[in-house]
Amino acid sequence: MSYFKQIVRGLAGLFVGMGITLRNLFRKPVTLEYPHQKPELSKAYRSAIALIRFPETNTHDCVACMQCVQICPSYCITIEGAKLEGQKRKRATEFKVDYSLCSVCGLCLDVCPTTTLEYSKLYDVAGYRRDEFVYDLLEPFVEQEKDFLDKARAAQNKPAQDPPRS
Repeated sequence: MSYFKQIVRGLAGLFVGMGITLRNLFRKPVTLEYPHQKPELSKAYRSAIALIRFPETNTHDCVACMQCVQICPSYCITIEGAKLEGQKRKRATEFKVDYSLCSVCGLCLDVCPTTTLEYSKLYDVAGYRRDEFVYDLLEPFVEQEKDFLDKARAAQNKPAQDPPRS
């Protein structure tokens, strides 16, 4: 092939590449400049579970029924609960999920009788150790639940009373 033909082919390739560049110059970008831009997540996006904050009570509605713990195929949920005097039902005092084990199957959401579980919008969870993926879902509710949690912890630490003698 002659030297002239190589130059013409090179210029033709250059013009084809410049044409593609100009066509795509004004299109919407495909990538994001992460972490400066956050992705727009669809409603169908599924991530780790979270507790729903109900606006009327400004807290969750977990009653520590343990149904999500029993149905979880990954054994990644641990819950503790307490019922204090004067309360109608039990409340969760601890709700931990090990996201390194969670398979995001959604069975816990389906079985929850109070519908207090939902998929969160977490998308950038990363870590180096397994314990970094164990989340306490009650952490965002600590301020609202402070009195209850303090009383429940005090009741758990209180020694059992002797039964009355007859």
